[in-house]
Amino acid sequence: MRRSLGAARRTAGVAVLSLATALTGLALPATAQAAVNCSAGVWKAQFYANTTLTGTPKATVCDTAIAENYGTGDPAGVKLPRDNFGVSWSMTRDFGSGGPFDFAVAAQDGVRVHLDGSRKINLWRNVSKNQEKTVRVTVPRGVHTLRVDFAAFTGRANIAFSYKSVIGKADKTAPLTPSGLKAGYAAATLKATLAWSRNHELDLAGYHVYRRTGGSGAWSLRTPKPVTGATFTEVPPATGDTYEYALRALDRSGNLSSLTGVKRVVSADRTAPAAVAGLTATHDGSVARISWSPVTGSTHYEVQRSLAPGGPFSFFSSNPGTVLLDHDAAVGVTYSYRVRALDSAGNASAYSAPVQLVTVEGEPLAPANVSAYGWVDRSTVGWKYHGDAAHRFHVYAADSATGPWTRLTGTPVTGLAYEDFTAPVGQVRHYQVRAVATRGTESGPSATASATRTGDVTPPRMPYDLDAWNGTDGVHISWRANTDDTEHYLVLRKPMFGAWEQIAVVRDVTYLDTSTPVDVQFGYTVRSVDAAGNVSPMPEPGYGTVYGQRLPVNEKPAAPASVTATAESGNVKVEWTASASADVAGYYVYRTAFANPESAAAVSSLITGTTFTDVDVPAGTTWRYVVRAINKRSMWSDFSPMAEATIACPVMTTPATPRITGSSRDGASSARLTWAVGACDQGATVSYNVYRSTSESDVFTPEHRIASDVTALTYTDTGLARASYYYLITAVAADGTESAPQAKPVRISLQAP
Repeated sequence: MRRSLGAARRTAGVAVLSLATALTGLALPATAQAAVNCSAGVWKAQFYANTTLTGTPKATVCDTAIAENYGTGDPAGVKLPRDNFGVSWSMTRDFGSGGPFDFAVAAQDGVRVHLDGSRKINLWRNVSKNQEKTVRVTVPRGVHTLRVDFAAFTGRANIAFSYKSVIGKADKTAPLTPSGLKAGYAAATLKATLAWSRNHELDLAGYHVYRRTGGSGAWSLRTPKPVTGATFTEVPPATGDTYEYALRALDRSGNLSSLTGVKRVVSADRTAPAAVAGLTATHDGSVARISWSPVTGSTHYEVQRSLAPGGPFSFFSSNPGTVLLDHDAAVGVTYSYRVRALDSAGNASAYSAPVQLVTVEGEPLAPANVSAYGWVDRSTVGWKYHGDAAHRFHVYAADSATGPWTRLTGTPVTGLAYEDFTAPVGQVRHYQVRAVATRGTESGPSATASATRTGDVTPPRMPYDLDAWNGTDGVHISWRANTDDTEHYLVLRKPMFGAWEQIAVVRDVTYLDTSTPVDVQFGYTVRSVDAAGNVSPMPEPGYGTVYGQRLPVNEKPAAPASVTATAESGNVKVEWTASASADVAGYYVYRTAFANPESAAAVSSLITGTTFTDVDVPAGTTWRYVVRAINKRSMWSDFSPMAEATIACPVMTTPATPRITGSSRDGASSARLTWAVGACDQGATVSYNVYRSTSESDVFTPEHRIASDVTALTYTDTGLARASYYYLITAVAADGTESAPQAKPVRISLQAP
């Protein structure tokens, strides 16, 4: 059986005018002559009982696609012969801007494809297998008719046809310009909305929206990603400007349509003007003048005023221009002003930075009857004043009656006189006085007065209690400070047979002369100088002079070098290279078991040569030797380099005597001993014996042994009465041989509570 026309892949809901039989996805009319109208883009299929496609169709239906497989029978739902029947599909649709399309057909048996009646594919023959063909056709813009004719001659029958836009470089056809563009603006949301009619392009990728300000200027792309719908919404800047919009269509090959006609919207004005700049405020003694730079787009300005730099500010004036006169500004009051710009829509800029104005006060009267008089230590300036008693005064001075003038008073003076302690001695100084009003405004200058300071001509006295003492760093000099008008001191020096020379200017009462040679005596004196430059007299011979000399610095001798230590029959011979210093009195030899020479103990008396033999050196230890030199001034050198020598242990017949390293009271009735293995023990000791006595002379006797077989290196003797006790420790070998005890017992006292 051939497959039915109504295969499951068909689209449901295809409209027909009258129905005779309902099939899967296919509706056949009640009669072959019934009129059938199909929607644009939907195929109208007509079925014929011949392959010439002539006569009255046996059936007419709407079909969404041409993709049929009839097998070896006729289409189900229509009475047709099994062989030699035909089907004709036709469709009229809008191809938009047209362009290249690929028509592809695969059929068994014959097939023809027409565009607007012009044949594009012709495979009209009876075949035993599928025949296929694809043809690229340039379709003109607009509405066109496609027709596909099919003939099923004999055997199996099937057909598939498709058409699609060519995407890529081969497509040079721009899409149609979009139509029906409309634009609106909502002031409440500040949104501009565009809508348009969809294009009929089969390869449409979307639309690009463009905007510009006013009727000129460059277009800006508002849609980096194309809009696929037919609407667009955005919020343009709320500046009150007119914005123009236009569209372009974009196909999947990247071709753009021409720009549509322009649609305009007028935005709401929500943008404030720029902040005011260039604000200044001046006062001419009667009125304040506030001015600023104009702001583009503003219609008027709001001025605020405050009596404090940081506010609070209050409304002062609304001004259409950029200059405002404040006739209410009181003299001597400080004001602050700030301004903001407003436009016709009522948008206000931020306030400018405040500007501060100190109103100008009137100029006071100049002082009168100015006089000046010179004294020893100063010049005095006096005057009279007939103005406001609250006014103060500045005093000016100059070396010439014509100036230039220098103000002497940092803060205005309140009286009618001024003491000039800076006036130069013996030189004419000219003076003028100016009155200063409450707010700091100065009057013009007074008449000029002149004076000459006589100056101080009395020298200060010579310092008392001059003293000198010698040091290795130089000669130290001191004296008692003067209580007169002394400003500084001059230190003078002379050799024993020579003239005085000044060597220092000091303001202290001590001086260290480090520039003298060693062991050469010099004389010293000190002179006083006052602020006027007067100098105390030179000392009389034998009076007001001290003597001193710099002491030599004695250096420590150089350390001995090249120390060697050689072990010989239980002794160690130490040799060294003599110190390079010339005043060496001799050497001392030191010994230690450690690497730090500071831990060494002397093993020799003063040696004048460069060799020393250390006799009966304890065996079993590596000893380190260092040597120090001492000079005739009893100054020691550093330690020499270390030399090492090891005394080998002798053959032992008994264990080595232990070394007691600690002894202490342990509570009120206990004593504690600690010891170390004797040197050269060589593993002979296996245990220890402890001896105790209350007498120092009989400790090492059998009856005073208080412990045996002690293996630890410590022992605590408990249960003792208050007394003094003497202890000895011996080592015991495995065969019972006992070492000698220590040369002297250890004493531990429990007498105190």
